[in-house]
Amino acid sequence: MKICPICKSQRIDSYIEVNQWQINICLNCDVLYTELQNNKRKKLKDFYDNGYIAAYKSREKELKNRFKQYLKIIEKYKNGGKLLDIGCGLGYFVSVAEQSKNCNWRAIGVELNNNLILSADKNTQDKIINGKLAKLPFANDTFNCISCFDVLEHDIYLQRNLLEIKRVLKKDGILVIQAPNYKSFMALFTGSHWDWWAPPDHVLHFSFAFLINYLERHDFMIINKFTYERSKDFLSNIKGRMSGNYFLKAAFFLIKPILLLIERVGWLCNFGALSFIVARKN
Repeated sequence: MKICPICKSQRIDSYIEVNQWQINICLNCDVLYTELQNNKRKKLKDFYDNGYIAAYKSREKELKNRFKQYLKIIEKYKNGGKLLDIGCGLGYFVSVAEQSKNCNWRAIGVELNNNLILSADKNTQDKIINGKLAKLPFANDTFNCISCFDVLEHDIYLQRNLLEIKRVLKKDGILVIQAPNYKSFMALFTGSHWDWWAPPDHVLHFSFAFLINYLERHDFMIINKFTYERSKDFLSNIKGRMSGNYFLKAAFFLIKPILLLIERVGWLCNFGALSFIVARKN
């Protein structure tokens, strides 16, 4: 019997198959989840090998520029304090926050993969703790801001993780979440070829509306929300989907301006491939 890992409903249906991994939908709460094959799944820390780390490092400038934009959004609601970045990788966001010219942040990161920590810049390593979201090594009401960029989709225990975040977040503290949006134009146009299905690494798959509703039901007030993606990712996903047919491959370059227009409309209608949400703890 199939049961939704979020709301425990038995109203489950098949949604899509990606690389021989079945992804199901809960007809009650609208979340998707990857059906793990006899629970056979690499430990999350095993996904991030030397190749992943090298690719991550090659994007350092790009990622730090993106994190600076995220920090500008955060600083509209908090003027500094203690900041925790969960799943911090090489600590780029921790570094960006510490170097903020507008606010005084005392930033720290938590990362599951010790190889990522050891590969971080020497000045950042001391600010990263090897730990799990399931049991954060901090006292109650410690942080003014907690960020989870592309983290929550990696673990089936969403409620447990959110309660742990709430525990260490101060009253009126803010939580910043980014996660793939399966109800996006990018996912719709590319089907099973959408890069951000990523099973079995991604075990949960959220829509923009689901995340907002879930946070509100757990005593968070939404103070900023939007969807987006890099246009580079949007186009490359669609191009890859069309590459199997020579005619479609040639047509891609002709319709590229139209695709970019559709992408912008998608952002306005919350059909971007990434959900970005800022919520305040009530």
